[in-house]
Amino acid sequence: MAIANYTYTKSKLKVSEGDTVAVFGASSTLATDFFRDGAPLTGQSDHLVNFQLGLEDQENLSQQTLILSYASKRVTSRGLANQDQPDVYEYPGINLDFVVRQGIHVLDRQFDFKFEARNITGNKYKETQSNGTNTVTYNAYDIGTTFNFSLSTTF
Repeated sequence: MAIANYTYTKSKLKVSEGDTVAVFGASSTLATDFFRDGAPLTGQSDHLVNFQLGLEDQENLSQQTLILSYASKRVTSRGLANQDQPDVYEYPGINLDFVVRQGIHVLDRQFDFKFEARNITGNKYKETQSNGTNTVTYNAYDIGTTFNFSLSTTF
């Protein structure tokens, strides 16, 4: 089995002089103090790609799946427009996961064994803020690769 999808999204804020917004604790209500016209929506990547390749044998209760995903950079936090602060961007990049499920019968009971390997490529989390000349790393850390094993049954 192979499944793939691609999504392209182009989002833009529309902010005009005189637009107002309520921001808790802020003295200004002018939308142009907080948002830039034409800026992308927070959390929205322009490009999303998902690809899943799997093998399944229902008779032997066996399933193996490789999952590849990609997301382009996206805004995670707004810089203050009235102070010319640039937005903070996250760079999700490519992620690769592998999942195996295997059913076994023991004493007339079905058990399901599951193994998951997540973030196999060791993708790191990174957010930056850049004005075109200087770039500041706002937040960065190693997500790490995780491995999960489980065994389950129904009573």
